Amino acid sequence: MNATVGAWEPAGELGASHAEALDLALPSLQAQSVGDETARLLREVVHADADAQGQLFADRDSARLTDWLRVLTLAEAVVPGCEAGAKSPVIALARTLRDRGDYPPSLTAWIRSVSRNRFLPYGSLKQRLARAP
Repeated sequence: MNATVGAWEPAGELGASHAEALDLALPSLQAQSVGDETARLLREVVHADADAQGQLFADRDSARLTDWLRVLTLAEAVVPGCEAGAKSPVIALARTLRDRGDYPPSLTAWIRSVSRNRFLPYGSLKQRLARAP
């Protein structure tokens, strides 16, 4: 039996194709049927470093970031390889929305109803203490 093992490397930069995948993935994730290319792009977003994620998220309006937060929350549950625990980009998106005063009141309940990630949406205690003034 010949089997090859490849190494998955997260994307160094996130671009328009990643933003498009985030824009279009919500209906597929809700139906729990995501195509291979979309799944790959979502995994790259989830596992990109914080700087790359920050560049992708920067200057986006709050409604779009809220949609992306929903996509990434569902991706953790639906797309293999999108599990991120305390390093989930959902935490950064939620923080950005809270800092802007645009965090929808019902969003936390929704996140907890669809996710098994115990760190969402606030992050780990260590992360929260590091942000304390």
